[in-house]
Amino acid sequence: MIDEITKIFNFQSSTKIRCLHNEIIIIKEILENGPLPSLDLMKKTGRSISGHNQDLKRLLDIGAINVQISECDKRKRIYHISEDLIDKFTIS
Repeated sequence: MIDEITKIFNFQSSTKIRCLHNEIIIIKEILENGPLPSLDLMKKTGRSISGHNQDLKRLLDIGAINVQISECDKRKRIYHISEDLIDKFTIS
């Protein structure tokens, strides 16, 4: 499933045709790079702050991602994939 997401993401990147929701891009980035801070994820999606916060809120609400406060900088929120979503990727 990760390969399919990567192919679609690459198509989207090379053609500039938006064929995925920003939430999928956020999930893909975390899966490939590990837990990431909000600002890094926002740069990947190119969304405004309010749009990005809506994307993160939706993913948090459905339990796809979890958030932790950075130990070295309490202002940073670090997002990672939830165990439930990881299980869905490994079952396929």
